Amino acid sequence: MTKRSKSLWWIAAFALLLFPGSAVWAATETLESPVLRIELNTSPYSYRVIERSTGDVLLSESNTVFKFVSELYPATDATDVTKTASSMQASLILQLAGRDRLPAGTPDKAQIVFTFVKPEVLQVLLKYDNGTPAEISDEFNDQGEHYYGIWEYPAGGNIDNRGADRDFLGMRNSRYVHHSSARAPFYMTSKKYGIYVESTSQGHYSIAQAGKTSFTFHEPRLKYDIIYGPNYADILERYNAIAGPAFMPPLWAFGTIWWRDDAHEDLRDATNAQEKVINDADRLQALHIPAAAMWLDRPYASGDQGWGNMDLDSSFPDPPKLIHDLHDRGINLMVWIANRSSGKLYEEGSAKGYLFPGNWPAANIERPEVYSWFKDKLSAYVHLGIKGYKIDRGDEDEMPPSVENQNAILFPKLAAEGQSEVNGNDYFIFSRNANDAARKYTSIWSGDPWNNFAGLQMAIKNGQRSGAIDFPMWGSDTGAYFAVPSKELLARWFEFSAYSPMMEVLIGPKRTVWYDYDQELVDIARIYASTHHDLIPYTRSYLYHATQTGMPVIRSLFLKYPADPTVSDTWDEYLYGHNLLVAPITTEGATSRSVYLPAGRWMDYNHRSTTYEGPTTVTAEAPLGTIPVFVREGAIIPRGDILKANNNWEQNWAPKLRIEIFPAIESGSSFDYFTGVGVQKITTAHKGSDLEISFGDLGATGTLEVYCRNVKGVTSNGTALSAGAGYTYDARGHKLSVPFKGAATIVINGASSVFGQ
Repeated sequence: MTKRSKSLWWIAAFALLLFPGSAVWAATETLESPVLRIELNTSPYSYRVIERSTGDVLLSESNTVFKFVSELYPATDATDVTKTASSMQASLILQLAGRDRLPAGTPDKAQIVFTFVKPEVLQVLLKYDNGTPAEISDEFNDQGEHYYGIWEYPAGGNIDNRGADRDFLGMRNSRYVHHSSARAPFYMTSKKYGIYVESTSQGHYSIAQAGKTSFTFHEPRLKYDIIYGPNYADILERYNAIAGPAFMPPLWAFGTIWWRDDAHEDLRDATNAQEKVINDADRLQALHIPAAAMWLDRPYASGDQGWGNMDLDSSFPDPPKLIHDLHDRGINLMVWIANRSSGKLYEEGSAKGYLFPGNWPAANIERPEVYSWFKDKLSAYVHLGIKGYKIDRGDEDEMPPSVENQNAILFPKLAAEGQSEVNGNDYFIFSRNANDAARKYTSIWSGDPWNNFAGLQMAIKNGQRSGAIDFPMWGSDTGAYFAVPSKELLARWFEFSAYSPMMEVLIGPKRTVWYDYDQELVDIARIYASTHHDLIPYTRSYLYHATQTGMPVIRSLFLKYPADPTVSDTWDEYLYGHNLLVAPITTEGATSRSVYLPAGRWMDYNHRSTTYEGPTTVTAEAPLGTIPVFVREGAIIPRGDILKANNNWEQNWAPKLRIEIFPAIESGSSFDYFTGVGVQKITTAHKGSDLEISFGDLGATGTLEVYCRNVKGVTSNGTALSAGAGYTYDARGHKLSVPFKGAATIVINGASSVFGQ
């Protein structure tokens, strides 16, 4: 048991000693919504939240503690209860821990207010109006449930947080990855509810410790929302509405992003950093590897730390030309930034009194004048033509812990505001250190992973965990950050990154794909960068869906299969969107792996022939360069090349779609396709012995690829098509190909599902 858990347990035990047998005679006050009921026990104080339709206890509160200076005051009783139609409030009697009498002048009463802000959302406010508590804690009885959320880093081990006992701050150095610091004061559980603490303060979570789960925040007034589901999708959607949605990146942000840790190093085929950047861009084009952006890591500016003068150093002799030349190649330029002061930024910030003390101090951007000053400094890069930032640091003691969580929202916000003032929505920002509402401004890169398969495993966990706290646009350093990855590790990471919403690739001394590895690895890099690029229509549609609902792109299996006990802590496979199950290779030397397929019918997406009935476990072959992927019955997978990026190898390039459809045996299916300006629904439906596929204008011409049997004929918008000219059908591979342009209703006569016998 941790020190904190022991303290809270002791306080609860002390309260029971003061009121022996009190659970028997406790008076109860109730408040109901159409969905939930809260029962407030007044003596001793506690409360329960109950699902009205079943009578199930969702949540059982056991201990509330106010801390004044260094003294702990647990709430022992509730008095003076008043109610309205949607709220209930009471006074909480406080008892100084370890004392049977309160010294004169010590706190004696706090307040609690329960409000149904929606039938499914109960807001709880704890406050003390006669002074300022140093912190407030609330504790709940652990009911053996699974807890998901809070940190991107797997503080509990894998996906489930059970056993985690961590501060709610950036993660500092952690095992297998450094500074994996995305976080949100939100978790959801298998008991049909979630809790969102509306605070940007320093805090602490203790999950399933000695039968209790608690959180503590350094707040004078603590507000939290109990969010009812009953399913995870409902909880996420309601959380998304309260906390605010993730931003929608521009199209080019879904392409691959390439970078070097230091562009001044490894000047093969170049004489300076500017030439090196252009040389990298030209190599990517020559190898037909799709790329949409590059970014410059520090040091890239003048000054002793390569940051702070808001310029590019002499190794970039003509920055406007650099940006122009990259743009001509279809590539946007981004740069590293951080709330750390060096060079002229330090000199001016220090003179103005804008900085916290210390080494590499941060600016106190909670002050409006400092916020504006820093944003104005960054405008030098925006006006130069820089289209985005990688935001680093902010979790390494550059500032007091009391402001760290707020900074992890404000700094992405000021960076995004500066970009949007010039570029509208045509910019992209990703951060390693972001808190809660920062999702409105930034995506997430998963810290600095170790150079081994344990680092890859950590990235796979972090991708799923990031989604569970509503940071859906996520990626990792392909091949790890530290040292030089082996060919095998880099290949396996390319495979995984292809099925991540954001794909960024680190190159440099001894680890540049086209210099330092063999042709097989170059081919793997091309294949999986191309796979990622080809999946943009699918990925972008699900990212847009995430902004509306909070349901992530990378989805842990528990989100879809909450009743399946085998997936409650599964991390080594995940759903990519709704329709694809991805099972990365996570161990060195493996050429196959066991894959668990949940309930439903599945097809091997790599071979498009073998089908399975879940739940079942299968062995998937996975030689180097192959990642096991399975597609769901009824799936609609929009793919294609809708982003030109650096593609100069295809003459007369035009956007084109390729929509794969895997019809179900009986039911229809649908897909909400995001065109960039709105949603068009793609639907399939059985009409007697025919299959009908319908959609509006998707913004590009393309081809339908329908996996089905027994095709007897095809009509498009009421016109019969001729085999060979209007459509093609590969009877051996069960693939029908039909070109389309604009809105279409396509009817396939006699079609039957490949998932049947």
